[in-house]
Amino acid sequence: MVCIDVDGTLVGSSGSPSEGVLATIAESISKGQKLVLSTARGAMGPTYEYAKTLNPHGWHIFHAGAALVSTGGQATREYPIPSDVIEVCTRVAMERDWALELYWKSNYRAFRHSDFTRLHAEMLGIDLQVGGPTDVEGNIVRLQFVVPEASLPDVREALDGTGTLRSATSPAMPGVCFVSITQIGVTKGKAITEISSELGIQLSDVMMVGDGHNDLDALRVVGHGVAMGNAEPEVIEEARYVVDMVDNDGLSEALEISWNL
Repeated sequence: MVCIDVDGTLVGSSGSPSEGVLATIAESISKGQKLVLSTARGAMGPTYEYAKTLNPHGWHIFHAGAALVSTGGQATREYPIPSDVIEVCTRVAMERDWALELYWKSNYRAFRHSDFTRLHAEMLGIDLQVGGPTDVEGNIVRLQFVVPEASLPDVREALDGTGTLRSATSPAMPGVCFVSITQIGVTKGKAITEISSELGIQLSDVMMVGDGHNDLDALRVVGHGVAMGNAEPEVIEEARYVVDMVDNDGLSEALEISWNL
């Protein structure tokens, strides 16, 4: 089983997977591999289509592990955020004037919006949806601050103890940091463990390919952790293998390594 991050791994500065990567994915599928999308993004727009490309009838990880979604029709598994955490984050967003996005399984609302949230919606290939907690049509499973990278330490300090905080960047929006908050204990690593158990696959036979801070928990539980060449330093340090950068089709290199394990 190979778990694949999106931003900085499957998708680079072009905003979509390259033809070379798509061809390698098709070859992996022909070899009988289980491919699992593992992203902090929601199950919507092009991102959901990426999941169906990897496996049209399998489990995929969205919202950094807060929603496990089956493209085969099985019921979604969700891990909602407590209401008090939502209250804290919306208050902090207003006090600091930080852009904040509220996510449920397959849609979202921008509670505090800015040029960052507008550009983020364009990057995701979805319409900008503005609103607050009362406009959400399901369980809020993830909150996300969209801020300049320099503001990351301030966000971490302001939200310390509220939930599981993980940060990520995207080559498609340089200089911007996405800080996700999920229920305490919810991570990509926990989600991979759950899916592996469901499928009867040993974690030692699982590969995770990623580049960001929110991939660290996953790299630590799988047998074969792979860092993209553009990954954050601590991700590279944690990984068993390091491949080329996303814009040089490093994901293809990772999949080719998996064929010989």
